[in-house]
Amino acid sequence: METVRIDIDQLAQYIQWKMNEEDMSLREVAAAAGVSAATLSRILRKGGKRPQPDVDTLGKLVRWAEVPIEKIVEPSARSSGSARSNRETLEVIQAHLRADRNLSAEAAQAIANVVKVAYAQFAKGRRGRR
Repeated sequence: METVRIDIDQLAQYIQWKMNEEDMSLREVAAAAGVSAATLSRILRKGGKRPQPDVDTLGKLVRWAEVPIEKIVEPSARSSGSARSNRETLEVIQAHLRADRNLSAEAAQAIANVVKVAYAQFAKGRRGRR
């Protein structure tokens, strides 16, 4: 099973850079992004292992920091012939939609719902043809 990892160091650098540019405190950034100050603090903490944020938190931080999602995504090595599960595929799509600063949160969720339904319909159709 393939997973997508987020380069937390890179994400933290983008957030820290924007914090400095905007002259904002950690609490101000957390409030503006819609995440808890504790979560943001853990992500920005240097050294040690930083936590992988959930998709919702990632979307909020990426949107606030205006980070292109492809700049922080690290696809893990995949064994030959293995395919991503439906859930992983949909999570990646949802993360991209939430990170798109051209979409409101409601629009991103609406598109994600449409993709989920379409994916389920076509994925079943492909299995039936094999």
